[in-house]
Order: sequence, then structure tokens, then C-alpha cells
Amino acid sequence: MKQIIYNQIEEHRLAGWLVFSAMRLEALADRFMLKPLGLSTASFRILMILDSLGPQAPSEIIDLLGSSKSNLAQRLSLLSRHSFIELSHKTGEDKRRASARITPLGLQRLQSARKMFKKHNLHIENYFSAKEMQDFLRLTRKLNEGLDKCEISIKKYYEENKS
Repeated sequence: MKQIIYNQIEEHRLAGWLVFSAMRLEALADRFMLKPLGLSTASFRILMILDSLGPQAPSEIIDLLGSSKSNLAQRLSLLSRHSFIELSHKTGEDKRRASARITPLGLQRLQSARKMFKKHNLHIENYFSAKEMQDFLRLTRKLNEGLDKCEISIKKYYEENKS
């Protein structure tokens, strides 16, 4: 990723900087920790969910990830082809109801990814003093409270302007 001069782009708002920083972290994880294992960030998240919560319906995974139905269907299909997950369909009246569960191979791949994260931990917190970390955590909580309010406002706007 091309290095940018941080004080060169003063017009960016806080959200822009947060998104930019998150994208850089995700790119580092993808390139150096997940891609060598045949995973993407999205696949890793799905395996984490299935490991933590057990078998899940695709609709539940969509709710947890905030992903689209088509995007998740592609990702689940890929994970299934690589034998990282098993998809099962319910028998009976509604055979469209599916459930995904992590396989032993998927669990092994997830554990390898976790080891990579541990081995290559970025230790970003080491660049901050204890006081700065305390302030950062306080501001992060405040940011999430603000995002909750923004989400309510945005949902209300779109519900009022549906046509």
C-alpha cells in the first residue's frame, strides 16, 4: 500500500481516518496472515462465528456480519468447496433452510490463522502511552455511542423516505 503523508489530507473527517486505518489493518491481515492460509477476512470471520457460536443459519450469519445474501452465499459455497464448513439442509417442509457448521479442517485452518495473528501481533498499543490507550478506549466507547445514534437517525430517514 502506498504510504501517504498524513498531514497532507487535513480535510478528512474522523470517519474517513477510521475507515482508512481499518482498511490498512485488514490489508495487513489479509496479505500476511490469512491469504497464505487460503482465507480472506470474510472467510475468517465466518469460521470465527461458527467456532464461537456453533452451527448457524445463513440468515444468522448475515445478521452478525452485516453482509449481503449473495455475498454470503458465495463465501459459504467457497468454504464448503474447500471443506472448511459443511452445509446441511433441513428435511421436511422447508428444504431451503440451511445450516453451516465448521469442519475439523476448518477448525484446523482457523487455529493456524489464530497462531499467525499471535505470532505477528502488530502490538499497535505499544505505540501509545498508558494514558493515550486509556483515552483511546474512552473515546472508542464514545464513538460507538455516537454511531448508535447515527444509525437510529439514518434508519429513521430511510424509513420515512421509502418510495
